[in-house]
Amino acid sequence: MNNPKIVYVSREMGGVVATAKRMARTSSPVLIEGESGTGKELVARLVHASGERSKMPFVAVNCGAIPEGLFESELFGYRSGAFTGAVRNKPGIFEAADGGTIFLDEIGDLSPAAQAKCLRVLQEKEVRRVGETRPRRIDVRVIAATNRLLEREMKAGRFREDLYFRIGVLRLVIPPLRDRPEDIEVLSAFFASGYARQLGRDVPQIAPEALEVLCLYSWPGNVRELENEIHRMVALSGEGSTLGPELISSRVRRGIGLRPGDGQKGRLKARLVSYEKEIIKETLDLYGWNKTRTARHLGLTRQGLHRKLSRLRIYRTDPN
Repeated sequence: MNNPKIVYVSREMGGVVATAKRMARTSSPVLIEGESGTGKELVARLVHASGERSKMPFVAVNCGAIPEGLFESELFGYRSGAFTGAVRNKPGIFEAADGGTIFLDEIGDLSPAAQAKCLRVLQEKEVRRVGETRPRRIDVRVIAATNRLLEREMKAGRFREDLYFRIGVLRLVIPPLRDRPEDIEVLSAFFASGYARQLGRDVPQIAPEALEVLCLYSWPGNVRELENEIHRMVALSGEGSTLGPELISSRVRRGIGLRPGDGQKGRLKARLVSYEKEIIKETLDLYGWNKTRTARHLGLTRQGLHRKLSRLRIYRTDPN
């Protein structure tokens, strides 16, 4: 498979990509952690595509989407006649991934019984189809992902400690989009280009005022939510038009405190400047005006922060 397209400019995602490629040199299990929508499967595909198994299957399964009663037959397969409806032999997902990579998405959603069955497969490197007695050897690399804090789940007794240490030999944490705001502009342009081409349109520009709004929103749904927003904006725009702030959804506008009447360019600009100033001052106060830590928190360079302080006239003695 070709290397998946991961779009970024931030140092944080650069570190994720570099680490993923280093992990690809081994066959050790990988645990990818991150909030929903951060791109965990994309990073898993990068690990697979960058390693020696790249020409072999990459099989993804959403652990939370498999009903408890079907878990064994789906993952391990079954023999004809093993149960009502089993009219033929069927290999499971682990066998389908033999020689390649199995991606166990949302592994934290597995029940205790399913966790125990997965652990046995990972330990023994073999599966037994439902209705059979003879185990089958498999050779798969396991990449698991979760949006839960598995250490906390483990301490609470909801996730097996032995399974956690089995899947977490290598760990990779994907930062949420709000912690790498410099990626918003390049991701927005990437999605706008892709959806415009799907619609047979020229690639639109994104207005600076719209980008300012997008960069101020916290994106709780992360990259997936941003993609959805840009798709919506492109779909509602006219042929060849610029994507302006008036196309941004009310959900995003409410999320940064914009009122319906703030769509006028002059008023919008004033509101954005005021909000940006408020965020920077709050962050400076949080870190006792330590500009290095403030810049890091805001996803800026120290020089970039100094430029904003000068442009927005933010001073430590500023009473406002």
